[in-house]
Amino acid sequence: MAFGIVRLYSSSEPQKLIEETNDHLDKNNRNNAYIGRSITRPNIFLLASRYENLQEKEDQDNENRTQDLMSKIGKGEFRDVSLIRVVNSNSDGKGLYSNSYLSLFGGENSNIKKTTELSEKIISIDGQSFLDKGISMFQTVLITGIPMNRTFIWHGINNYETANKFINEGLEAFHSDQAKKIIPEVLPLWTTKNRGIFKTIRNMS
Repeated sequence: MAFGIVRLYSSSEPQKLIEETNDHLDKNNRNNAYIGRSITRPNIFLLASRYENLQEKEDQDNENRTQDLMSKIGKGEFRDVSLIRVVNSNSDGKGLYSNSYLSLFGGENSNIKKTTELSEKIISIDGQSFLDKGISMFQTVLITGIPMNRTFIWHGINNYETANKFINEGLEAFHSDQAKKIIPEVLPLWTTKNRGIFKTIRNMS
């Protein structure tokens, strides 16, 4: 089963990070990486990678080291690094394949099992209508991380118009009445709530 690594990175040289990372990924024929740039803090990046197995991860880690990727991207620091897996999705694992923007919501959670069950219900109700509107959505849980009791809901938005509506009107503008009845039950399960919106620099493929 595939897994992912999500890195929240603060860069002192954002343009260098973008150019060098894209160049490195292209040279190594990588299509398993996503790069998003915060729309409010342009030095903050979401760097996500998908791996089919540990061997693929180790091979790519070795390429990164031998080609000295970290020194090429300039100064910066990792704010958070987590190993994750997808537990619910409306896009068959392709939620980061064709986005213009990404919304990431979540944080520490008091009952991840119940949250996952309720999120599955919401996606089963609204998943197709979201896709029809150009929005992929999926939930991730942590395999490693500090703290571990965190879960996140991702929304990949495929165009500017939909992203603008998302920002101005919120998710309620897209959810059905049936799903809206479940949302008040699931939201309080998050004991901390965080949201970031990122402009996509690079999609997976």
